[in-house]
Amino acid sequence: MTPEIRRAALRIAAKTALVVTIGCSGGSSSTKATPPANTGGTAAAVVACDVHLGGLTTIEKDKLAADDPLKERMDVYGKVFANVADRTAPRTQECCNEQLAADGASSAQRWECCSALPANSQAMACTPWGPPCPPEMPALA
Repeated sequence: MTPEIRRAALRIAAKTALVVTIGCSGGSSSTKATPPANTGGTAAAVVACDVHLGGLTTIEKDKLAADDPLKERMDVYGKVFANVADRTAPRTQECCNEQLAADGASSAQRWECCSALPANSQAMACTPWGPPCPPEMPALA
């Protein structure tokens, strides 16, 4: 591989990593969940996401019931939310998206949230490994 081709490949890899990390929107999109509007006092109080997610029961994946849809998924790691209804609830999905967008791989409930999101979710924190980092590019003269 010639130095020019190697340099071009490294530039493309760096641009790809930047787009994946920041996204096409430039990182300015807001993923904050908006609480539902009050419908005349009949709506329950909206609980903060960290409280909501912290209140859900978790279990190791290998201890799930045989008929649980997550039991056979190969992309589920660590602990998962035990209750299928809680796992698929819109509030859980919103809170997981918010937490993973804000904290990424450092999220308190990273793997639990990854199990709650659909298998085709684009949450980068749900990938247990990343692409290898390219070697440092030499300074261009």
